[in-house]
Formats: sequence, C-alpha cells, structure tokens
Amino acid sequence: MKTSVVGLVSLLLGWLSQVSLAQTNLLPDSLATAPDTVKTWTLRQMGDSLIRIGKLDNAKQAYEEAFLLSKRINKPNDLGTSYRGLAYWYSEVGDHRRAITYYQQAMAQYEKTSSRERIVRTLQMMSHNYAQLNDLKTARYYLEKAMTLAQQTGNPDLVMQLTDALATLAAKGNNHRLALTLQQKATAYYKRQNDWDMYFGCLFNMAITYKNLGHYPQSEAMFREVLNYADRSHDGYMKGYVCINLPNTLIAQGKLDEAETLCRQALEWAEQTGTEKYSVQEEVYATLTQIYEKRGNYQQALAYTKRQVASHDSVFNATKNRQLAEIETRYQIKEKEARIQALDEANRQKTQLVWASASGLIVVTLLLGTLFWLYQKIRRSRAQIQHQSEQLTLAMRELHHRVKNNLAIVSSLLKLQSNRLEDEKAVQAVRVGQQRVEAMSLIHQRLYQTDRVATVNMREYLADLASSLMLAYGYQADAFDLHIDMAEEELDVDVAMPLGLIVNELVTNAFKYAYANVQRPSLRIGLRNGNGITLEVQDNGPGIETADWQQTGLRSSFGKRLIVSLSEQLDGRFELVKHNGTLFRLYIPEARLRMAA
Repeated sequence: MKTSVVGLVSLLLGWLSQVSLAQTNLLPDSLATAPDTVKTWTLRQMGDSLIRIGKLDNAKQAYEEAFLLSKRINKPNDLGTSYRGLAYWYSEVGDHRRAITYYQQAMAQYEKTSSRERIVRTLQMMSHNYAQLNDLKTARYYLEKAMTLAQQTGNPDLVMQLTDALATLAAKGNNHRLALTLQQKATAYYKRQNDWDMYFGCLFNMAITYKNLGHYPQSEAMFREVLNYADRSHDGYMKGYVCINLPNTLIAQGKLDEAETLCRQALEWAEQTGTEKYSVQEEVYATLTQIYEKRGNYQQALAYTKRQVASHDSVFNATKNRQLAEIETRYQIKEKEARIQALDEANRQKTQLVWASASGLIVVTLLLGTLFWLYQKIRRSRAQIQHQSEQLTLAMRELHHRVKNNLAIVSSLLKLQSNRLEDEKAVQAVRVGQQRVEAMSLIHQRLYQTDRVATVNMREYLADLASSLMLAYGYQADAFDLHIDMAEEELDVDVAMPLGLIVNELVTNAFKYAYANVQRPSLRIGLRNGNGITLEVQDNGPGIETADWQQTGLRSSFGKRLIVSLSEQLDGRFELVKHNGTLFRLYIPEARLRMAA
C-alpha cells in the first residue's frame, strides 16, 4: 500500500502543473474507478500542493470535493481530516475565525474515535490561528492542552513539535528568553535524533530570537548554518526565508552590502516561486529602506518606503477580494435556499386550498398573500441592511488603512527632513511632530487590523505607544519599569485619539527630562473608571511644581497648549501633582463618553 501511495503522489506532482482554473473536476481520469477513500486522500494532498504553488481557488475546490466524498463515506477520522483541510485553506487566505470553526468541527469528529494524536495536532493548529488573531491567551490555552495530551501519548516527536510551537508563541508575546530556552531544548532533541530538517527549522527560529535579544553575532552564525544546510539540501523555501531575515542581523552589525545582496535574492525568490509574494516584498522593501537610510541615501530610502506601502496595499486588497467573493457566494447560496423554501411553502398552501371551500379560499388566499408579501418585504429589508452594514464595515476598515498609510508617509517625510537639518532645535521640533503623527497612525493601524472599526483597545494601544517612545529615546525594556493599568479597556476612537496625543506629550516629556538622575526609571499609565474615566501618567523623576508648570509650560509652550486644548475638547479637568515624581491626572465625565458612543 505504501509503494502505491508514493507512486500516486509522484503522478500528482507531475499532473498538478497542468491544472487550470477553469477545470471543474480535479481528479485525473486514472482515478475515476478508485475507492472513495483513495480519492479523498488524493484530493487533500492536491489541495496542500496547490496552496504551495499559489493556486488557491483550485486548492479550495480540491478540499471541498474531498469533504463531499468524506460525508458519503461517513467515517469520523476521514471526515475530521477533510474538515481540517478546509480549515487549513481558510487559515492560508487569512480568514482565521472561519478556520477555527472548521478545526472545531474536525475535533468533534476525532473525539468520536479518541484519535489522540489527531486531536493534538488540531489543537496546535487552532492555537496558531488564535495567535494570528493576536489572542495570545487563548492560543496558549489550546497549546498547553495539546501538550498535556501529547505527553500522555508518549510520542517525543509530538512533544518537541509543541515545545517549538510554545517557543514561537512566547516570542510573539515578546518573552524572548523563554522562547530561547524552549528552542534550545527542541534543537538539542532533534540533533540527537539526526532529524536535520526539524533541527535547522528550530535553529532558524533561534536565530530570530537571538536577533530580537540583540545578540547579533550569535544570530548571524545560526542563520549561516541554516543557509548552508538549505544549499546542501536544495531547500529553496528555507533559503528564501533566511534571505528575508538575515539582513536585519547584518544591518545591526554594519554589513550593509551583504544585507542588500540577500534582499535582492529574497525578492527574486518571491517573484519566481510566488510564495507569499506581496508579504515578502513588503518586508524586504522595509529592510532596504533601513539600509539606504544607514547609507544616507534618503531619496532612495523614500522610494523603497513607497514600494513597501504599495506591497502592503496588494496584500490587503487580495485578502479583501477573497473575503468579498466568499461573502457574495454565501449570500447567493442563502438566496437560492430561501427561494426553494418559499416555493415549497407555496406548493403546500396550494394543496390545502384545493380542499377548502370557495369562501374560505378567498379569505385565506388574501390573508396568506398579505402575510407572505410582508414577510418577503421584511426579509429583503433585513438582507439589505445586513449587506449595507458589511459594506460600511469594509469601507471603514479601508478608510483607516488608507489614513494609516498616509500618516506613515508623512512620518517618513518628517524623518527624512530631520536628517537634513543642522539646527538641533529644529531637528527636535520635527522629530516631536513625527512622534505625534505616529501616535495617531498607531490608532488607525489597530482599527483596520481588527473587527472593531470604531473602538480602540487602550491597553494594547498605550502599551505600544509607550514602548515605541521608550525605544526612540534609547531605553531598554529590561532596564525600565513600565506599568500599564487599564480598568477601562475599550474607548471610542473620538476619545482614544486625543487621549493618545496627551499621553504622547506627557511620556515624551518624561523620557526627555525626568530620568536624568534616576537609577531605575519607572513610568505608570493608568485608566480608571467610575462615573467617567480618569487618566493618570506618573514618572519617578524629581517632579515639577504646579506653579512652575503653569509659568514655564510642559516641554514647550506648544506642548502645554496642546494638552490644555485636548483636555477641553474632552470636557475634562486635569491637575498636576508632585508626588514621588510628576503625576498628571485628567478626569473625563460620563456624559462626554456617551456623546462619543
């Protein structure tokens, strides 16, 4: 049986290149009389292969045909694997919520036969999709549940795969030291097992972790080991991703020429293979922007920034087009089903009316006709409202996306302009303006990356804002105490935007003036609720007297006027207190929050 399967895979790999988008039946004629189990296995393998070569429409058709055959076979494990194939397709096109739904249906089938290893792998895939949605807490829950089951199976390979997945999740949550510990454990295991594909895959992830920790020589050495292995094993996929990631490590060490060479190779690889083409271009163009900024060629850096934005638009538009096509297909199917149901109901009513009396026929016909007309009218109205709501949501997300891109270009222009100025005060003024633009851009970025188009998660937004300012002023995370205390998690964008600008002004002032003589800097940002909300920003510097602030202004007269103006815009009352440093407190009444909502 194994020999025949290998032969079948070889046949498919040669045949896949001839598949056209217009083809309605993906299976070759040679399998027309094969058992349904062989057909479903073949279709799922074809779906996986078609995704790798970028033929997403054909891949979905293969998975759907496999699913229909599995329903006819009606075996839980086979049906569960077909559900998992559909989930994989939706994950690859970025519809992670629908992917999770299909993974849950696969789990239900596997649980019927207690297929523990299949359940473990499905839990791992669900965790990956939650991580893509930035729900790291749920992702960790499913991964830890999978690890518990994997340990019960006694399969060390499965346990190590989950260990590597936990390392990836830790790195995504910026816990790079935990990620490094788990990666070292996994690489040691695969080295003992002489499983070199898995070993170098884990070594690649470890190189990224060392880069994130700032250990650039170690990161470069590991990347080069992986690159040598990719050349020896003719693994173009692995080599392509090394060419994407190694340049960042080289830039940090001043090796700009080699970094640029690798970027060119990455662009050529993405163009030839089509593997995540626009996503790769977006990342590589961002790296090339850094290289040319380091060289002082700001005109070329700006050109690459524009290419990066264009590539990002291509990724976003391709995803939206697929999602819109999916919505349209589902809408048409539901419309046809509704028509069939309406026709069935009409036929049933006609059968009853034949046996009714003449007088009853007239009354019932009029009554049912009126009710049916009203029912159809309400249904059409609801469908139209739902469609308009979906279109409005898409339009809002697109608007936020465009605004974010425009602000990013403004920020880049300000940065380039500051590099040309010689007057230090002018440079500082331009950079402060750039930080204000980035604070506004961050809100629009969060709005188009989530399903919420009118509310902002303040914990994530203020944490990102403070962290970016901390790095901009040269403070390291392990030498700085940053506390984000949020009792009010979600705020309307009309409140979040001015609040973000106020926090930007206060935090920037703290980084510039508060910590000159402080051994370990500390910053607390809090948002409490109670008949309104109260914003608090406190540093542990020497503090400033209220009278001094009123006389001299915060950072500059413009910064002070901006805070006062934004506070008035929010109908807020603020105070400045010297308490273990400088404490700024702003109260916004409940009535103002209701106006924003």
